[in-house]
Amino acid sequence: MRSGIDHLMINANDYEKAVRFYGWLMPKIGYPGSEAFAEPSQMTGYYGERGSLWVSPSDEPHRSQTFDKGRVGLREIAFRADSREQIDELARGISSHGGRILDPPREYNYRPGYYSVFFTDPDGLKLEVVHYPD
Repeated sequence: MRSGIDHLMINANDYEKAVRFYGWLMPKIGYPGSEAFAEPSQMTGYYGERGSLWVSPSDEPHRSQTFDKGRVGLREIAFRADSREQIDELARGISSHGGRILDPPREYNYRPGYYSVFFTDPDGLKLEVVHYPD
């Protein structure tokens, strides 16, 4: 088997807001294609060269819950960028598209040249876009 994640699926409390946010974000980070599955109100996918991310509405009984990276389950999703400039440009638009910057773009000591921005989607799901030299 070769490594890689084929797709990620997330549930959103405000589906329309999430579709607007991811519709802006995903083409900027290498997932230019999108399609609604079945009906547009049920699930929307964003396709890249090596996988996809899908957004669907959360079930009604769970809509009052919010994301917490300390709970069992998903902690964060990190995407790769080709350059620091892409990260800087992306960071300038996050807040105006429904996300929230947690940590602005800067270098971290995780590995040499590691440069990233940490932010959330409209439901608070923690995301990161990172660049480091290969």
